[in-house]
Amino acid sequence: MAAGPLNGIRVLDFTHVWAGPLGTRILGDLGAEIIKVEAPLARGPAALPAGTPVVASVYGDDHWNRQGVTNKLNRNKLGLCIDGKSDQGREVLIDLIRHSDIVVENFSANAMSDLGLGWDDMRLVNPSIIYVAMPGFGHSGPHRDFVAYGTIVEPMCGLTSFMGYSADEPRVTATATPDACAGTTLAATVVTALHRRDKEGIGGYIELALQEAAIVFLGEYFLMAQIDAPPSCSGNGHADYSPHGIYRCAGDDHWIAIATQNESEWQALSTNAGLGWASDGRFTTLEDRIKNRLALDEIIQSWTLGFDKTELMVQLQNVGVPAGAVQVTEEFLTDPQSLNRRFFTELGGDHIDTKLYPGLPMRTNGVRGENWRPAPKLGEHNHKILSELLDMDDASIKALEESGILRTSPPE
Repeated sequence: MAAGPLNGIRVLDFTHVWAGPLGTRILGDLGAEIIKVEAPLARGPAALPAGTPVVASVYGDDHWNRQGVTNKLNRNKLGLCIDGKSDQGREVLIDLIRHSDIVVENFSANAMSDLGLGWDDMRLVNPSIIYVAMPGFGHSGPHRDFVAYGTIVEPMCGLTSFMGYSADEPRVTATATPDACAGTTLAATVVTALHRRDKEGIGGYIELALQEAAIVFLGEYFLMAQIDAPPSCSGNGHADYSPHGIYRCAGDDHWIAIATQNESEWQALSTNAGLGWASDGRFTTLEDRIKNRLALDEIIQSWTLGFDKTELMVQLQNVGVPAGAVQVTEEFLTDPQSLNRRFFTELGGDHIDTKLYPGLPMRTNGVRGENWRPAPKLGEHNHKILSELLDMDDASIKALEESGILRTSPPE
């Protein structure tokens, strides 16, 4: 397992999609032993949307082991593929719960209880277990049984209402933001629960709703709606500041973000441009600049078009103007700041070529992460987990394999 402050903690990870796997991956990056529990069809052909044969042509015959999302979210985990709906599979999972500190799942409200693996079942065999459920909308209320992908939760928590340029065309983000909110919240929640268990000697049942986790990150907008005015769509601009936007630079589809928030930053931008913007009566005060933001944005863009985005970023930052070159993914992989920080780490295995993966966003005593390993293949550690942790003999494991309860590839 990875070296880190959570060494010695074992997490039984039943999660899928993004929010749950992200949270448990963070715990694994921090040193916890994560056992990724997957059903036989979790990654295989039946798990793919209809009409996606291209997946096999892109990732190969064993595409379930090679997909980007699988490998992104499941590094530093052990892989167990088991049919938990069978009696023997359920017995194995109960035994694993007995030997674990934490269980995390993000199924629909009754899924775990229907398997005989609900909270009451767990604490009966392990009173100190910490059980975290991550339902989309919670285990109560009229929406408790709704399907809750991040792109569904985004509009339902109000985020899309102030995305984009016009209220007539609400937009979701390019990534499912609620999943990221809930995933990072999960990691903090588990560490808090472990601290409580150390002090009080008890486990607990924790309910972490995807929608509510996202709303916490949007709290200011709910207060704005109650105190003064609801937020409105402002595109790349800002309701309270100007200039504040993204401007085209020299080159094909090259851009720079400039975001001034006070008078000194505006004066520095104007002085650096050397074109007398600050003396223009339309832009004297912040109120003037907000009122005439469209005209100001056009003037600024006519200036930025003459510069390389990266060179202009450095030039503006050197005089105290907040500015950042708009980068595509490939550029950030070779960005000098990223390289200097050694943020990306190389991981690979026999099922996937070595690639660069984002590391942890924090360093502890100068170290970001040690002894990391790539995501497991489907069921890669079946034998290791059952033999070493549950003391199961080879014959018993083989019987589970022959009956299809344990698998290393999805059924066709």
